[in-house]
Amino acid sequence: MIAERIAENLYILDTGMFGLDRYDGLYILKAPRVALIETGLSHTVERALEALDELGIRREDVAYLMPTHVHLDHAGGTGHLAEACPNAKVVVHEQGAPHVIDPARLLESVQRAVGPLFPFYGTLQPTPAERVLPVRGGEVFDLGDGYAIEVIAAPGHAPHHVCFFERKERALFTGDAAGIYRPGGGGLLPTTPPPAFHLEQALETLARLKALRPRLLLYTHWGAQTDIELLDRYAHLLQDWVGEIERAKKTLQDDQAVTEYFVQKKTPLLEGHYPEPLLRGEIEMNVQGILLYLKKVRGIT
Repeated sequence: MIAERIAENLYILDTGMFGLDRYDGLYILKAPRVALIETGLSHTVERALEALDELGIRREDVAYLMPTHVHLDHAGGTGHLAEACPNAKVVVHEQGAPHVIDPARLLESVQRAVGPLFPFYGTLQPTPAERVLPVRGGEVFDLGDGYAIEVIAAPGHAPHHVCFFERKERALFTGDAAGIYRPGGGGLLPTTPPPAFHLEQALETLARLKALRPRLLLYTHWGAQTDIELLDRYAHLLQDWVGEIERAKKTLQDDQAVTEYFVQKKTPLLEGHYPEPLLRGEIEMNVQGILLYLKKVRGIT
């Protein structure tokens, strides 16, 4: 069985994204109306379908596909899975919905951002508009047998980010709103991409998530955790990360020098947590997201 059981009727699939073990999770809730939370990359769709088959889930019984946001590592498989699961509706933030329906601009943006690394990220197949349910937070989807998923607005990482809270298990699907959790010593890592990372919104989101009093934190990157204090730890980590880059910006001034400083500083700490071709780009992306935030929100140029 390639999907791992977390709780009654709740499973996590290691998609094998980027060739890494336990980096990317796709969650399957086997209720009367089946929900998939996150859809992985287009590269990982066949593995997701294999997991459904192994769990005895007919593709016709998948009711909802629920990417937390439309970054490709969370939503790249959406169109392919919607095609394979003909009754599934795609639940996505209203700002992200147009990109699911017509992904051309999103794919162009990703290609500009990652350049020659674009093949790692796959593609995003269009989803018919009538299959897409735009949400903004507060909506509840009844899956049957007491399972219900509430949409939680979760800006900060991106303005079109939502989290999903399953009320019966008190399970919170965090997407990237609570950071990256790397088991095996990596611990919490920040994810602060451009163009719209916003510290204050991220901290407000973390407080909102903690107020739900979840029993399980279900990280897309990666896995189930029961230590709810991880939400507070991530809030402190974000503040420290922004402060560190702000101090470097004041000292080094040039954005490229700041970025290179952190590439050299963080690479030894993150080796093994990202594939070698993507490691530098991951660090650069997170630094550039903070630099843009400092310029747009705090006026530090």
